[in-house]
Amino acid sequence: MKPLRKPPALKKGDLIGVVAPAGVVKAEDLGNGVRRLEEMGFRVALGRSLYQSARYLAGRDEERAADLAEMFANPEVKAVVAARGGYGTSRVIPLLDAKALARSPKIFVGSSDLTLLLHFLRSACHLVTFHGPMVSPNFGKYSSPTTNGEFVRILGATTPPGPIDVTGVKVLKGGSGEGILTGGCLSLVCQTIGTPYEIQTEDAILFLEDINEPPYRIDRMLTYLKQVGKFEGVRAVVFGLMPDCHPSPQELYTLEDVIRDVLADLPCPILYDFPSGHGGTNVTLPFGVRAAVEGATLSILEAPVS
Repeated sequence: MKPLRKPPALKKGDLIGVVAPAGVVKAEDLGNGVRRLEEMGFRVALGRSLYQSARYLAGRDEERAADLAEMFANPEVKAVVAARGGYGTSRVIPLLDAKALARSPKIFVGSSDLTLLLHFLRSACHLVTFHGPMVSPNFGKYSSPTTNGEFVRILGATTPPGPIDVTGVKVLKGGSGEGILTGGCLSLVCQTIGTPYEIQTEDAILFLEDINEPPYRIDRMLTYLKQVGKFEGVRAVVFGLMPDCHPSPQELYTLEDVIRDVLADLPCPILYDFPSGHGGTNVTLPFGVRAAVEGATLSILEAPVS
């Protein structure tokens, strides 16, 4: 694979473009998120079709793809942040011109359904991408100091950011590991398999998270990734908060038990409850740069932006 390009750093006063490649956007949450970004010192430009709807999608596929292409082509826009997840990113990707996007390397931030776009931009455009907060849910509805602070710190880091200072991370299996940080929403990571933008996990620190998936589905998806070889060569696995993925109180096991069971033979550390993705806090993680796990700490060893 070609070396990845690092987009220019984001600074206070820069213009952030907001697009909705997936689900329908709620105006109130989006408005609150835009105001939060402005309070953080950024200017905001909204995609032309941001408030459109077509069934469960934020407008027609062509409209959503055009918004994304326009933001990448606009030299004043320094970062593009997804409005929300939901569903629909996979329908947009075939309409994107990878060469045109690659000519204007810039920060792209998203999570959940945008996991697919993160991997497309990495594989087809050779860009470092950013798994992190989206405007409506993470800056609008569930804004937190950690989400906001790490967004600014990571996207402005022209030197290695180092340890990510968060609390509550559990060690399911101890040890240390170093590799390229990648991953995303577990169900969407599985969806990349067999596509041109299939996730690459050799020599990886693999981050996985999801929401509203019962334990047997988490088991099924992890087992699937294991059987197609996606845990071979992984240096560490880091799980997110996994809201609404836990067994009922009547059950005599935990989601941690399921993960330990499926991944029992992995010779690498496994962390759990790292606050990125779905949940109250969504820490920005740069995909495509070197990172390390030591104890309960995830560190970014390489500058993610230029």
